[in-house]
Amino acid sequence: MTLSMLWPTSKEIDEAVALASDAVDFKPAYDEAEASKAWRELEAPATTLFPWDETSTYIRRPPFAGFGKGSLLGTYDAHPLIVVGDDITTDHISPAGAIRAQSETGRYLIERGEVPTDLNVHASRRGNWEAMVRGLYTNRAVQNLLGSEIPPGSTIHAPSGEVLPLWCAANRYAESRQSVVIVAGERYGMGSSRDWAAKGASLLGARAVLAVSFERIHRSNLIGMGILPMRLPEGLGPDDLALKSGDLIEINANAGLISPRCPIDIAIKRYGGEATTFKAVAAIETAAEVDTLKAGGILPLMLKNLVESQRSTI
Repeated sequence: MTLSMLWPTSKEIDEAVALASDAVDFKPAYDEAEASKAWRELEAPATTLFPWDETSTYIRRPPFAGFGKGSLLGTYDAHPLIVVGDDITTDHISPAGAIRAQSETGRYLIERGEVPTDLNVHASRRGNWEAMVRGLYTNRAVQNLLGSEIPPGSTIHAPSGEVLPLWCAANRYAESRQSVVIVAGERYGMGSSRDWAAKGASLLGARAVLAVSFERIHRSNLIGMGILPMRLPEGLGPDDLALKSGDLIEINANAGLISPRCPIDIAIKRYGGEATTFKAVAAIETAAEVDTLKAGGILPLMLKNLVESQRSTI
């Protein structure tokens, strides 16, 4: 007996589906749901804009929900915030599993009145960016190659030398107006939880991600958040770069020069004074993606287009 002997054909599946459903089945079910007392009594705001509850631990207005701060493209020096190896999935980046009371996310929730033994899972907190950002890269399999024995979800804050949770270090870099980037190996961004992996990079302030290769949807999602994905040249992965805390990565990605698959000049400025130069390749496939990056992400681009269309009708 083999699987092919048991597996139904597409025609057999279509015939079974046709027997199992009918359009007339849906209206009675919908009417019953509409007549539900619990549904009718459910409170819902009548305001034009959603009234965000600042005390909610489930739904918070994210910083990226708006016009944004403009394009992240340009020529700049950046600190490597985290350096990871091959096969880092989106679940490694933004876990969906249980929230431990002693974790950064757990402490954040407990401080806001949540019960330590009932913190739920990260997937249930997807509407709260402050909870999600604290879970980034905390999977035990993720090793930050910037140094030895860095705890998962942490990094070395180069100016101070302190080992800090990623979100704390990212905040410090942002406060001092210092750029950060992420460096990764092959097949970066495989798996599920894809949207939050890219949102997480944005919340950490990453202007670019340099990787040997990208999973195609994660690559697209990074661009949607305004983050430039770049492919490292062949034979030059994270281990070869041997980045350490204090090294800077100079990126020459001016908006006027960006195009699909264009070369981008990169210089690694070592803390000791040495420099390594090479050309990365912009992991951009279309002119539309270029426009998205120039706008600072898909939401800023959509809002910009909406405003311009409204002005043209006045």
